[in-house]
Amino acid sequence: MLKKQVAVELMKHLVTCNSHGYSQISRWGDGSGKCNVQTGAGVYQLERGDRDCSSAIISAYEAAGISCGGATYTGNMRQCMCGTGNFRWHPMSSGYIAQAGDVYLNEANHTAMCLSAVPDMLMEFAISENGTIDGKEGDQNGHESHIRTYYDYPWDGILECINNETAGDKSGNTVETIKSDIPAPEYRVYTKEDGWLEWMRGLSCSDGCGDDYAGVPGHVHRSAQFKNLGRNGWFQLTMKRQGLLEKNQENKDMSDYIIGYTIFYAGENSGTKGYKAKYRVAPSGKGYLKWEYNDEDGGAGDDMNGVDRLQLTLEKV
Repeated sequence: MLKKQVAVELMKHLVTCNSHGYSQISRWGDGSGKCNVQTGAGVYQLERGDRDCSSAIISAYEAAGISCGGATYTGNMRQCMCGTGNFRWHPMSSGYIAQAGDVYLNEANHTAMCLSAVPDMLMEFAISENGTIDGKEGDQNGHESHIRTYYDYPWDGILECINNETAGDKSGNTVETIKSDIPAPEYRVYTKEDGWLEWMRGLSCSDGCGDDYAGVPGHVHRSAQFKNLGRNGWFQLTMKRQGLLEKNQENKDMSDYIIGYTIFYAGENSGTKGYKAKYRVAPSGKGYLKWEYNDEDGGAGDDMNGVDRLQLTLEKV
């Protein structure tokens, strides 16, 4: 795995974990300790607490092992980051298409990291829950930081990450993770606005905050797909109009939308039997509901407004 891919996963943690909110005052964290973040290259650490748009991106890259050259805010990101040889500048007029890990930059005001080129999705820290530069620590409303579809801020240009170094194995510590020989569940969702979104990997997070989510806030799920649920694992979708679909059945009627999920992980050998699916959903426009486990409580979600975010991982039984 490349270091820049690790930076993408770390940024994704920052914008999806609700312990990180927006602040220009305490923008480098609160100094209370570290978040242990599981990535495809092992466990990495990020300072707990809040960020703003630039400090989040700089934190993610520095933690991944890619120097930003002492960059501290949007006004010096271009000069400092390109000065390291790890980044290359492309004016918006150049026609360059941002890839995962590249940085959209308005040097006077704002910056965001590209999550994926197709669809073009951005990860950013936006504003506090008060609509000001500072607020209560943590993401209070689910929108202080987020993943969203591309928009023209307007951007001055794109910082392309050209560092191609391989990430070192950082998993040799005491953080609890899913065993490497157990395939992590993978999942993706379909929305009317975005089509099929990228596959997400259900990795564990020692802080219990969740690493990734499938979906775009405000865009309700129309269908979903799952992999690596075990030989006898299954999922079930509850639709607003059709009700409960058959096990492992995708929705084909895109005029309907998902209001709930049931996900069952079934280990097929002694190495996987000690795990169960751990998942939760966020109804459209609302915060996350509680974590559910396999089919123990009948699944997650039943809000008639539909589901716009899903998180999935494994937990030891």
